[in-house]
Amino acid sequence: MDIVALMGSPRKHANTDMLLDEMIKGAEENGHNVIKYYVGDLDVHPCRGCGVCTMGKDCVFKDDGFEVTHKIAEAEGLIVSTPIYFGQMTGELKVLLDRLFGITHNPLIPLSGKVALIFTHLGPEGYYDQYIELTKIQPFQMNMHYEIVDVLVAGSLGDVRNQPNKFAEAYEIGKKF
Repeated sequence: MDIVALMGSPRKHANTDMLLDEMIKGAEENGHNVIKYYVGDLDVHPCRGCGVCTMGKDCVFKDDGFEVTHKIAEAEGLIVSTPIYFGQMTGELKVLLDRLFGITHNPLIPLSGKVALIFTHLGPEGYYDQYIELTKIQPFQMNMHYEIVDVLVAGSLGDVRNQPNKFAEAYEIGKKF
């Protein structure tokens, strides 16, 4: 199985990235191929809602967002990791996920698969549960018709290395692919 992993945090090698790497490790040890994208390093124009994609045509933007969304469409799995900033995923990740409109609404591009989600934040465990539930539903279940493999939430973070159980949980979720 091919899996695309999106690292939504602008902080490489920090909490969200370390947990994502553990999840990738679990998936790769199960024989899957994983390609990882640092979303902040991509050149992605925001969707402008022009509707060209709904007519069976490709997105008008031929940027990194075009490449990544097509890789997601070709893959059978997706891992999305993001810290929660000001109550939501990072802006860069949201812009990229909005571009999936061009895939999900294009009748010539089939889309289905599995998704695992990682959310990190500074609030206490359970603080962002409503937001996380909403994010699972839209876009992943409603528009993308993805099966949710699992969700890892690491709250009250500090340094995630002080929460070794979260690394084990990330690894085990990766093994579920």
